Amino acid sequence: MSDDWPAAGTLLAFRYRLVSRLETGGMAEIWHAQDELLARPVALKLPTGLDRARSNVLQLAWKEARMGARLSHPNIAAVHDYDEAVRPEGSVAPFVVMELLAGETLAARLACAPLPWREAAGIGAAVADALTAAHASGVVHRDVKPGNVMLTPTGVKILDFGISAVTGEPDDDETGATFGTPAYVAPERLDGKPAEPATDVYGLGVLLFEMVTGQPPYPVDTWEELARARAEGAAALPSELPPAFRELVTRCLVDEPDRRPSAAEVGKGLAELAEPEEPEQLVPAATAIGPRAEPGGGGRPGSGRRRLVLWSSLVALVVSALALFAALGTSRSTVEAGRSPAASPPPASPRPPAPPSAAPQPSAPPATKTTPRTAVTTAAAPLDADVAQARFRTAVEDARADGQIRPDIAVDLLNLLRPLDRGDGRRADDQVAELRRKLNDRIAEGSVDAAAAKILRARLADLDEALRSS
Repeated sequence: MSDDWPAAGTLLAFRYRLVSRLETGGMAEIWHAQDELLARPVALKLPTGLDRARSNVLQLAWKEARMGARLSHPNIAAVHDYDEAVRPEGSVAPFVVMELLAGETLAARLACAPLPWREAAGIGAAVADALTAAHASGVVHRDVKPGNVMLTPTGVKILDFGISAVTGEPDDDETGATFGTPAYVAPERLDGKPAEPATDVYGLGVLLFEMVTGQPPYPVDTWEELARARAEGAAALPSELPPAFRELVTRCLVDEPDRRPSAAEVGKGLAELAEPEEPEQLVPAATAIGPRAEPGGGGRPGSGRRRLVLWSSLVALVVSALALFAALGTSRSTVEAGRSPAASPPPASPRPPAPPSAAPQPSAPPATKTTPRTAVTTAAAPLDADVAQARFRTAVEDARADGQIRPDIAVDLLNLLRPLDRGDGRRADDQVAELRRKLNDRIAEGSVDAAAAKILRARLADLDEALRSS
């Protein structure tokens, strides 16, 4: 592209007005643009180097749009459109219109410092979920790296399907334009093997390695440097990392594609690693002996309502205990099963007969009939699943009302919870696991207040326990 085209204000295809250039790479530049037809901001990707007589530029741009458009997943940036613009000298410039995202790339985050391993596991789990969806649709990304992972307020997004391929497609690019970045390329790609999901799993392993160490296992810039580095061997992960994390990353990075785990298996393992080691277990309200302070401090709006519920439970418990004592006292005088008990005075010590002149003794009062009572148990029953579900929902709604969680994240969590009410056949334990993964993702990206995070994790642990015991 020339130095003066495109420029801010340029209208492409009579619809997309360029606003500002966001990023320039080796193969394309990304613009913030305005879709004037639908009145919405978008990201617009224009390939660079159109004057290099690369006959496959149009084909690559169109292929990227086709690959991206067939995927629909919360962790994959959406593709909206493909079109072509005419440059001033008459040449054709293809472009792809995508979802405009706020936030920063993982590469920008890692430029500051490596990430804690648990946060890295949460981000990796989201990337693995996106790759699982792509692989299920027959798409291999082939360029998984920090620059193509976006950390946004709404979650982790994987970008740029510019060199993606259909599973099984021959890797016959002789120009090297679709080979990607040397430090992240799987070894089988160097041998020209067809596209396969295991290639993306290798890239995910490199991503995880770099998140916790600050650099990939082969920190190189050229293909020649990669060949030398591979001959010398990869760097090792720090020994202080959890063995399960190191073992999972090592399996992703093995040279043989068929020995690597699937993206789904990696995502499940990372989601488990991202969970807190010992989530706080709260005492069910029915067995509480008094008001309990919420984790993270009291005084928040809504805490009075919860204290009222706990006091009500306490009063009900005391009433039940008094009824039990009354029933036990009455049952001591029961003379026969199925008959009404009669009041009997306790045996008196012997006394001499009354003198003849003594006043006649009043007759004993008639026996009082009482209704047999059902036995009352004081054993603490497990927390009911419906109650636990309602408590989690209340915690989400309170956090949203207090500004401790963004409204869109609250809606997302409540939507995941709602099928439990409808009884749509989904396994409850799988659904709780999905809720936990989603919650941990949002906590890892800093979208949930620390106090609210503690409460939500505890409520979710209660729900999990209630479902398992029901």
